[in-house]
Amino acid sequence: MGRVWAKKGTQPYVPTRSQHQKRLNVFGWVDPVNGFHGMMKAEKGDTTGFLKMLMRIIIRFKGKIIDLWVDNARWHKGERVRKFLLKNRNLHIHYLPPYHPELNYQESLWRTMRYEETTNVYFETLFDLEVSVFKRSQR
Repeated sequence: MGRVWAKKGTQPYVPTRSQHQKRLNVFGWVDPVNGFHGMMKAEKGDTTGFLKMLMRIIIRFKGKIIDLWVDNARWHKGERVRKFLLKNRNLHIHYLPPYHPELNYQESLWRTMRYEETTNVYFETLFDLEVSVFKRSQR
């Protein structure tokens, strides 16, 4: 979210040509101990995308025990996630308490990245937005 000057009591309007209503779905992870982080584009913000992200994390940290803290989004739970965890015993998912985004390191990273990369910036295409966002990631 950015800031803009406007007369008190009025809603500012920022004209753009990008009224395409498209969105960039991104899954991410943070290793706060070592300072690593990564992101992955997904077709949708759903269980399928989450499971793909989990597979990337397992590959990235192959041979290590992984404790992953996630929020309570519906795609972080369910039968498909439970089956995935049964097959990948080195990955342990823990759920953060509801309504505590300050405990989620990824939320802090998203907020900083969105502010620094997208505030007061016009992206001609969704691809341009994607390039800007992903140049911040260590994938």
